Amino acid sequence: MTLDTNLTEYILAYSDGDSVALDVIIEALYDQLKLAAAKQLNKLNPESISANDLVHEVYLKFSANQSFNANSRMHFMAIAATAMRQLIIDQLKAKKRQKRGGDLYATTLSDKKMPLNDNALEIISVNEALSKLRAIDPKLAQTVECRYFAGYTEQETAEALNVNVRTVRRYWSRSKRWLLLELSNE
Repeated sequence: MTLDTNLTEYILAYSDGDSVALDVIIEALYDQLKLAAAKQLNKLNPESISANDLVHEVYLKFSANQSFNANSRMHFMAIAATAMRQLIIDQLKAKKRQKRGGDLYATTLSDKKMPLNDNALEIISVNEALSKLRAIDPKLAQTVECRYFAGYTEQETAEALNVNVRTVRRYWSRSKRWLLLELSNE
């Protein structure tokens, strides 16, 4: 049996309610989760939260979640990326409520970095628009989560969504057009 096969068995066991399996999964994927967290934290000031802290927060979130449903390593990583995005958005909203900006950075829809205090509203708006997009086309919303929030490459997104790279390009193009239209209407 390969590592992926063993890991898939633990992921399926965790999906079936075996909470001990989560510890094995996190330990096996810890480095990958830290890398995914670091990509997402590219949007934040490193002083606000570390990649380790974000992975630990995801672990706590998964530990408390009773309705987890992943079926592979990449599917688990995609769900983890979504959880990281939610934690980051919560932190951004909290900072916005506290009327603090700081030297935070975010990736924009044009893949350029800019200070978060100039871009916090965009990230929060994209997150809210993502809910609308999910109701229209879940695959497009998952593509945005992987590409925009998780910083996944086209290949990583294709693996997470179980589609080919050309499909990811098409989804990403459609998603960006929809988001730009939706955000311009706000």
